[in-house]
Amino acid sequence: MIQKVFFVNGIERNIIVDEETTLAEVLREQLGLTGTKVGCGQGHCGSCNVLMDGKVTRTCVYKMSRLPEGTKIVTIEGIGTPEKLHPLQKAWIKHGAAQCGFCTPGFIVSAKGLLDTNPNPTREEVRDWFQLNRNACRCTGYIPIVDAVMDAAKVLRGEMSEKELEFKMPADGRIWGSKYPRPTAVAKVTGTLDYGADLILKMPKKTLHAALVQATVSHANIKGIDASEAEKMPGVYKIVTHKDIKGKNRITGLITFPT
Repeated sequence: MIQKVFFVNGIERNIIVDEETTLAEVLREQLGLTGTKVGCGQGHCGSCNVLMDGKVTRTCVYKMSRLPEGTKIVTIEGIGTPEKLHPLQKAWIKHGAAQCGFCTPGFIVSAKGLLDTNPNPTREEVRDWFQLNRNACRCTGYIPIVDAVMDAAKVLRGEMSEKELEFKMPADGRIWGSKYPRPTAVAKVTGTLDYGADLILKMPKKTLHAALVQATVSHANIKGIDASEAEKMPGVYKIVTHKDIKGKNRITGLITFPT
């Protein structure tokens, strides 16, 4: 075990932890800062990025044994709040750069690291920066993300009003076809939207977890379910089948389902 003293979003933290524990685990599990997401767990997707003494760092592979004393860390929670959004977060909302939103905190943290050192980047420099820091997004195609960084940079340079990043209701009151913000946009850009792994950390102790078991072949006619062996397994509380669910039993879109 090792003791580390460091600062997170301006607050001094003094913890004792196993030296092999990752910084992501400390931030999420010990400090409750679940805005830092863990996607790949191998340093390839950038969802776990934070600023460490101003440098973008992938926390899922950064062991606590490497952390220098007095390090200053900034997470997505230290960039802006739902009540006071940073221009980057407002620009993300304006351009629809947060779709599923899982990668968003890591992107915004990386973008802040860029603008802190290069306040007037080109679009190519923005793309290169995200590639350098391993930020990956499967939803947007990256164009809205780069657009958001460019607009936020203009605001921070004083070339654009922050008001221009805010949504304006059309004169006729119709939002169809407009850039009306997603209802979850603010939560996504501030890291306050909870995903599955975040909810697990916040559940009370002894909360039951469900494990979904599917047929191993497509379009099978299920003639019977024998759950007797599963019921004997340690920790199993109850086996729930289609007979226990009222209404239509239909689950689609699961990537694990055979085709």
